[in-house]
Amino acid sequence: MFLGCSNSELVEQQQAQNEELQTRIDSLQTLITENMPNTSKQITAFLTFQENNAEEAMNYYVALFDNSEVLDIQRHGAGGPAPEGSILLARFSLNGMEVLCSDSYIKHEWDFTPGVSLFVTCQSAEEQDKLFERLSADGQVMMPLNNYGFSQRFGFVEDQFGISWQLNLD
Repeated sequence: MFLGCSNSELVEQQQAQNEELQTRIDSLQTLITENMPNTSKQITAFLTFQENNAEEAMNYYVALFDNSEVLDIQRHGAGGPAPEGSILLARFSLNGMEVLCSDSYIKHEWDFTPGVSLFVTCQSAEEQDKLFERLSADGQVMMPLNNYGFSQRFGFVEDQFGISWQLNLD
């Protein structure tokens, strides 16, 4: 006596059920992805410029670093408290890191502090030299490029806009 193990009708039903389950799983994954907070954007650097030079600084940084771009600019309009055309809020990317900036129409008693800085891991001494030279031009060298023990080659500068940069050779 010979027993057959296949039933084409049963196989087709199982395939249809599997396809339906896969469709449901895909829908659930889409819902989860759409409703999950984007943790990579929960914390973003925000630069407040008080000399109406946010756009100049943003364009300078975007030109200086590879893989960087201006993403969005919102400007103050006419009749508002700030000069027309100044930056209300701009969003740009520096080598993939999102940064926000604005022109403050209110003069604050504070400005940027070197205690908070942007840390750049350089891939080569040539890249580090270029960044160090460009960022310190019309700025201030706080620690010249050197071996400080914690790094074989490290430099700390404040640029012409008052932003502090730590440049490390990895």
